[in-house]
Amino acid sequence: MNSLGLHTGLDMRNQSLEFMQTNFGKAGSYYYWISRVVDNREVRADRIRKSVGAENTFSTDLTDFDAMVLELEPLIDKVWRYCEGAGNRGRTVTLKMKFNDFEIITRSKSVPVAVSSRSDLERLSVALLQNEIPVPKPVRLLGVSL
Repeated sequence: MNSLGLHTGLDMRNQSLEFMQTNFGKAGSYYYWISRVVDNREVRADRIRKSVGAENTFSTDLTDFDAMVLELEPLIDKVWRYCEGAGNRGRTVTLKMKFNDFEIITRSKSVPVAVSSRSDLERLSVALLQNEIPVPKPVRLLGVSL
């Protein structure tokens, strides 16, 4: 795309349908219409949930590991309550961190068998957090998903 001078959605929107189809085949039609905010795909409201997560933005940025662990606890509880109620489990735990400059990082860990207890979810989540300590800048948001 870059070699054709297409760097943004606006660049695509300025092209003809013929140009997009010539350069991108079937995908060209999709790019042409999606750059014009036209998406005729059917909405699937009943799709199966692939993950469950919870996150929280803090009124005061965090830098202390113990404070971050305390903030993770209710998030872990919320995720685990949902999993228990739905009878769902997962093998990948993901930690999300947003810093005070709005940079976002995610770290994940996949295990061979599904996470089977809240304590396992907590252990994996805290281990992911521990790997990021010391944080390079204050943390504004934490999230956990399974």
